[in-house]
Amino acid sequence: MNTREEVGEFSKLFNGFMTLMRRFIFKVLCVGPIPNHISFIMDGNRRFAKKHNLQDLDAGHRAGFVSVTHVLQYCQEIGVPYVTLYAFGHDNFRREPEEVKCVMDLMLEKIELTIDQAISGNLNNLKVIFIGDLNMLNERLKAAAQRLMEVTEENRGLMVVVCVAYSTSHEIVHAIRESCVKKCGDGDSPQVLEVSDIEECMYTSIVPDPALVIRTGGRDRLSNFMTWQTSKSLLHTTVALWPELGLWHLVWAILKFQRMQNYLQKKQELD
Repeated sequence: MNTREEVGEFSKLFNGFMTLMRRFIFKVLCVGPIPNHISFIMDGNRRFAKKHNLQDLDAGHRAGFVSVTHVLQYCQEIGVPYVTLYAFGHDNFRREPEEVKCVMDLMLEKIELTIDQAISGNLNNLKVIFIGDLNMLNERLKAAAQRLMEVTEENRGLMVVVCVAYSTSHEIVHAIRESCVKKCGDGDSPQVLEVSDIEECMYTSIVPDPALVIRTGGRDRLSNFMTWQTSKSLLHTTVALWPELGLWHLVWAILKFQRMQNYLQKKQELD
């Protein structure tokens, strides 16, 4: 056996051991309550690139997409039914045009790759939905996002909501407009809008409110992300940049969620 074969054999053994270890950790973790919906504010891709002296404009974002793959795998194995990813905010379109184009091109590349995987039957346990002002996307990207939603529409398992061109302020305006049209129609009689009317027209009405919000990058703010839906959620921040987020960061966040259960339940009862 040559050196390359030895390395390959060791890699298989190591990966197998890590998989068993991960399953054991998740089994122990599942003794306590598991969040039914985790939202991720994926902050720190650009800082990661700067930290590691990566020169390509999309280097940090590419590293971030690797983290997305790992995090979704972990959430599936733990049994989390809903995950929301804050992929690109409405205000992010104010960045330099070169960076915006770079991120959009990378997103298109990853979406088309995911479509191929879904068509080949490798994503039967994953359903993907895009929300936000999708009209801000270029036609090719918008068509690809629509295609991915179509090919995963019947899938069961983890539902992944990808927020693109999203902000809560724009979502609320959209929801009020839609609820007015829906409730008032063409009638002249006055109508009263209820909170429930607005919530039914929110982009996020397809999923329950997040139980746990995880923000990477060490900043304690929501950045206009699901502020309506997270009044009863636990916000967990970590100094790890998004590409650095690993298994133990996720486990620690869920353990914190479990420790805070009594407080969170009392808050819900009072509200």
